Amino acid sequence: MAWVALIMALIALIQVPSLVNRKRWPELAGFITIWIFATAYALLIASGVSIPNPTELLRAFYSWFYPLIGVNI
Repeated sequence: MAWVALIMALIALIQVPSLVNRKRWPELAGFITIWIFATAYALLIASGVSIPNPTELLRAFYSWFYPLIGVNI
């Protein structure tokens, strides 16, 4: 599991300074948001936690959300 955290940190160390130097604040905020979720997901998978397939989570969300906006699946 430590190697996953190390790789995720290494990739972030490569990406974040270039975004800061170019003053791309909205992109940096989006990157950090997605990166937090990606890191959490990778660490959960690496530690052996049983989590549902993301596709199934999306299907469950949309089967709840579509009727609210009047879309028939």
